Amino acid sequence: MGEAVVEVLRPVGKARKDEGKSATPFHLRILAEEILRKRGGEALSRVAPALSEACVDLNPHQLEAATFGLESLATGGCVFGDEVGLGKTVEAGLVIAQLASEGRGRILILAPAPLRAQWRDELWDKFGLTAECVDGPSAKAAGRMNPFDLPVPLICSVPFAVNRPDQLKRIPWDLVVIDEAHRLRNAYKVSHKTGRAMRESLTGVPKLLLTATPLQNSLLELYGLVSLLDETILGPEDAFRALYGQLLHPPPPPGAPDEKKILAERQDLMNDLKERISPVVQRTLRRQVREYVKYTNRRSIVEDFRPSEKEQLLYDKVSEYLCREELAAIAPERRTLLTLCYRKLLGSSTFAIASTLEKLADSLEAKVGRAEEVARAQALHMGELFSGHENEDDQDGLEDEIRRIYEEEAEELLDDGEVGKKKPMTLSDCKQELKELREMVDLARSIRVNAKGDSLVRALSRSFTVAAAHGWPEKAVIFTESRRTQDYLKDLLEKNGFDGLVSILCGDGSGPEERKALVTEFREQTKILISTEAGAEGLNLQFCNLLINYDLPWNPQRVEQRIGRCHRYGQKRDVLVINMVNRSNAAEARLYELLEQKLNLFDGVFGASDEVLGALDSGVDFERRVLDIYQSCRSESEIDDAFNRLRSEMEGKISNRMQEARGVLMERFDDQVRARLKVAVGQAKEVIQKSEEQAKTLALSVLGDDASVEGDLIDVHHLPQALLDAAGGELAGGLYSVGTAAQAREQGARKLGPGAPIVKAAAKLVKSLPTEGVSFLSLDASRASPNLAPLFGKEGWWFVYKLEAGSGEPEERIAHVVLVREGGVYRALDLDTGALFVEIPARETIQRPSGGGTVSVTTAQENALSRAQAAVKLELEARRGAGADKARERWDRFTEECLEKPRRRIADAKAEWESSRKALLLEADDRERARLRRQRDSAEREYRRGLDQLRLEEQRRFGDKERAIADVMKKAAVGEIRRSLLASAYWFLG
Repeated sequence: MGEAVVEVLRPVGKARKDEGKSATPFHLRILAEEILRKRGGEALSRVAPALSEACVDLNPHQLEAATFGLESLATGGCVFGDEVGLGKTVEAGLVIAQLASEGRGRILILAPAPLRAQWRDELWDKFGLTAECVDGPSAKAAGRMNPFDLPVPLICSVPFAVNRPDQLKRIPWDLVVIDEAHRLRNAYKVSHKTGRAMRESLTGVPKLLLTATPLQNSLLELYGLVSLLDETILGPEDAFRALYGQLLHPPPPPGAPDEKKILAERQDLMNDLKERISPVVQRTLRRQVREYVKYTNRRSIVEDFRPSEKEQLLYDKVSEYLCREELAAIAPERRTLLTLCYRKLLGSSTFAIASTLEKLADSLEAKVGRAEEVARAQALHMGELFSGHENEDDQDGLEDEIRRIYEEEAEELLDDGEVGKKKPMTLSDCKQELKELREMVDLARSIRVNAKGDSLVRALSRSFTVAAAHGWPEKAVIFTESRRTQDYLKDLLEKNGFDGLVSILCGDGSGPEERKALVTEFREQTKILISTEAGAEGLNLQFCNLLINYDLPWNPQRVEQRIGRCHRYGQKRDVLVINMVNRSNAAEARLYELLEQKLNLFDGVFGASDEVLGALDSGVDFERRVLDIYQSCRSESEIDDAFNRLRSEMEGKISNRMQEARGVLMERFDDQVRARLKVAVGQAKEVIQKSEEQAKTLALSVLGDDASVEGDLIDVHHLPQALLDAAGGELAGGLYSVGTAAQAREQGARKLGPGAPIVKAAAKLVKSLPTEGVSFLSLDASRASPNLAPLFGKEGWWFVYKLEAGSGEPEERIAHVVLVREGGVYRALDLDTGALFVEIPARETIQRPSGGGTVSVTTAQENALSRAQAAVKLELEARRGAGADKARERWDRFTEECLEKPRRRIADAKAEWESSRKALLLEADDRERARLRRQRDSAEREYRRGLDQLRLEEQRRFGDKERAIADVMKKAAVGEIRRSLLASAYWFLG
């Protein structure tokens, strides 16, 4: 490049006096190309800009997930299925940040409504990305024709998106992230309107699905999630059921006939399934990362309480009422769901159950009034009147909050007829039931003091005393399942020393901003947060290490989710879990024992693993089993027997689950995972350090005296016009930091990394400069790699080329063609050795080639360049070819599986035709032969009609496959390796 380039650079910045070295124009051109080049297939170096500028710890499992996710986008995306608390949001954030830095910012994040603000804040706090939350009111206020048409990442709920399918599909999305994706586990069903809308609106769009439980109850849930990515991965549902049907059922018990054969078949099926999903599912377990992610312990204690006589009387009366076979006040088809909820409210507080009973009584009284009018005309059973269920939500007495908690499981909890089979009831029966309901309401209203609440006050006082003595935060999260209990507890605590120190969080009408404000209030001002189940969804409360289960859920998965609010990555202290348990209630005591001893929910480092929780078929099923015990067992011995049977069943399921289903979900050997992650984090640190050094060198060389350096801080006090022009817009001056992104934020500075706008602008500026002649460089041998020792004292040529391949998805490589002069000829170094030259400190020199420049380099240069092109072509063709082969195999298998059902129908039709022909030949009776002829002809017509339909279906399916494969091959094509000379130098290594 020579003096001409130096002159061009001087208006922008000249060689710095305050730096130990300055980059030559030759090196600047290389740095500029490195920062701007397209890095397809180099996931680790590709994600370096996002890692460099992220305010996150460099956890290797998250790095592995981010690179896995980036590589998967070309084939439709993947599932991030790490266990809870391992930072799936960070993994997705790294992918989002990297795409945004590459100018691919059309990103949609679909998250539960309460989590939208949290996503927006984390993208800004951790990655410096501006994102916008969109909902109905904000979209209407903005007045845009398409609410999704924004230049920044957009965050909205799934319902908001699927209710606008036409607008959704008009946007050329670069990525769609779906948080809490397990909510869409049934999306494969034809009847699932949300799933159908998602598939139709987002076909062909790369997706990241985030869920801690990719496999809970059935392989069909995993099938549903993977099908959201791409239906070709696991094929059509009927083919999946036909192929993997064995895995949808439990394995045979020990000693069963053909046990070994069946288990071997199941293992083959699992291996096949694992091979199909491994390219699209990334999962790490907490125990695999314990070496570098330091989890604190969780400890638990029981706060026992004994109800007063009046409380116990109310409990007994309501419990007996709920156990009756015939009830007029509760709709029979919702008996299971409502009974479960009523029992939860009964165990929560007298205040929670009182209002519920009163509403039930009011509803029944209205029915009785209508029935009496009919009874005056004629005496009839009341079956018709009392089976009506219009406006059920107004009559069942449930709080909106508790209805929200169970809305996802309502389909599973709708009555199956086993609980409360309804019979017609007489008017007299209904009046008696109404009288009893009113009596229970009066009893509940008369109880103003709850033993459970008083016990809570004592537990809090003791815990805060201990916390103060140890210097721990005096903060507690209290979980209840009832809004009415929540109000009661707030009033109770404020009257007992916590006035003004209690925050309330629930799911009723609290938007993202309100939730964020409440969490801030709890962290900075108040001591106690009383939260409902729906209210706490998705919260990060690592600053609190005391959690109280005022109402203990029956669903183990809900227990784990609660504890996970506090016991998660970032928690600095052991988490204490206090469980309020009435041990005088045999069923409640045994339930706690089961959760604590068998599932290990409350103690240890990890609590219950996702595999153990998933072994319970579903948390809803577990709740139903517990409800059955409450409903059917009358004595303590019956309760013990029932819980013993439940525990025994659980042990068998957990054992089977740990041995089999865990293997299906890409369980990896822990030691192998740890070893690989160690290597990954070491490589990542090297890549980040190198890219940050390149960014710093380039920026400082271009800025010159327009910036001053003090420690890790760079003060850009003037932005040259040439740099602003290269940026194509505004650039920020002021303080930049070459420390970590977190340190930069603490210093009030911007992070100077490879993805920083000022660095990219500097790279564009240098790249725009004309390439001059030859640079003459003196390389410092004392700081060269030991691998270059044989070259000390040598000299030669150094040509830097950019090699570009592919058109659909181009990739670029920088090739260093280094020639060593050996007498009258030049010998080319291999590419890896040549790449080491760029790490050697260099300065421009007036020294010139010894013996003159008469030796030709053209042949050696061309031969070395041809080898470089061939090596790059071979590497790209091997990698892209392997990817294309996998895509082809996926489409081949999908097409055949789609055709399997119609081909089976044809085989059946042909068999029917052949059977009718044989029957005709064997028949002697003339009348029967006439009937069989008609049957034969009908069967033939059906067979031929099916053949025609099959041919059309085959043409359609094969056509779809050919078009898809053509697109795959187009993207995979390498073609000729295009080359362009970036810079030339003659070097002296001494």
